[in-house]
Amino acid sequence: MKNHFSRIFLVLVGFLLLTGCVKRVPPPWVLNIPTSSPPPGAEEIMKLPWREKLPFHQLSDHFQPAQVVFVGESHDQIEHHQIQVRILKDLVARGKEVAIGMEMFERSQQPILDKWSYGLLTEEEFLKEVQWEKTWSMDYQLYKPILDEARNHHLKVIALNVQRDLVRKVAQNGIEKLSPEDRAKLPEINQTDKEHLAYIKSIYKGHHGGSAEHFRYFYQAQCLWDDGMAETLSQFLKSPEGAGKTVVVFAGSGHIVFDFGIPKRFYRRTPLPYQTVVLKTWKKSLDEDLSFSGASEPLADFLWITRPNPPEKKRPRIGIVLKENEATTGVWIERVIPQSPAEEAGLLPEDQILLVDGKEIKKIKDIHDAVVGKDLGKGIPFLILREGEKKEIKVRSSN
Repeated sequence: MKNHFSRIFLVLVGFLLLTGCVKRVPPPWVLNIPTSSPPPGAEEIMKLPWREKLPFHQLSDHFQPAQVVFVGESHDQIEHHQIQVRILKDLVARGKEVAIGMEMFERSQQPILDKWSYGLLTEEEFLKEVQWEKTWSMDYQLYKPILDEARNHHLKVIALNVQRDLVRKVAQNGIEKLSPEDRAKLPEINQTDKEHLAYIKSIYKGHHGGSAEHFRYFYQAQCLWDDGMAETLSQFLKSPEGAGKTVVVFAGSGHIVFDFGIPKRFYRRTPLPYQTVVLKTWKKSLDEDLSFSGASEPLADFLWITRPNPPEKKRPRIGIVLKENEATTGVWIERVIPQSPAEEAGLLPEDQILLVDGKEIKKIKDIHDAVVGKDLGKGIPFLILREGEKKEIKVRSSN
């Protein structure tokens, strides 16, 4: 149990913050993780730092004294969301007053989530009001069982995230160039953790390169993101509504690993006991993803190695941040991720996407449906509209 302070997006907006692809010397605890065996069974759960395997009911026993359980996910992994629902159901069955903290929603959406939890919205109304495809843009079917569980048991769903436009502004130009109005929205931000800085820098160098100034903005934005969610969680547990609640937090694993992101920043504000579990999809080079020798503690309290999505459910990574126009039907590219398949293919911001693999694109979900199950590395044809002219571009996707 963590009850002392010392325990401690690949790209912002639309990508996972993972441990990256930089070759590192694995710390001793990583050597205990099985990486050459076939994909695991349903309960490949390990208590870290040693390879102490345990069944689910024992994992849940460890959660009982905690007021917060942080669960780090990979957003597109089906089994990760099935595990999250399993954790929720078990805690409710054990008599816990459960609330759910979700990275996927911004604070301004809290009234919508409250209406959903009390059954005051249909699913169609809910998705329209939260603008799911615009604000999160992952396949809703992945998260539907979690949100259905919340509505079925009237569980509070906490919108953890700060305004995404604010994070984008910081990532592009830094905190110093924010307007006074935007600066007033910032939480207290901690940029003094040297281990966290080294961790983010190792990822940034592996995937971006770029100038020191750009990295500084990137790091400021990451800290804003994490401190913002930690502040929201802290405020809830200090409120009368949060009294006696056990909060299960669902966020990308990059916000949970090594306690660098939300957990440590939450504990600084509200020193309550918590536990962390990171869900990690099995692959033969798993040790590379888990390795960061600069951390004084293991990845999490518990590591749960999961089976990969079946091939027909895999969604290739393109490397674009999308937007819709409320005034008209259509999807445009807001940003192209550096060194991504989209950049290599020549896609540009403000390109309107008309067709993907021959399928008409009217909303963001149409793109997700068009690329799911496509063979990795093969060209996917995009028909775009750029400055009034149509152009076909083939994008070679990656995993």
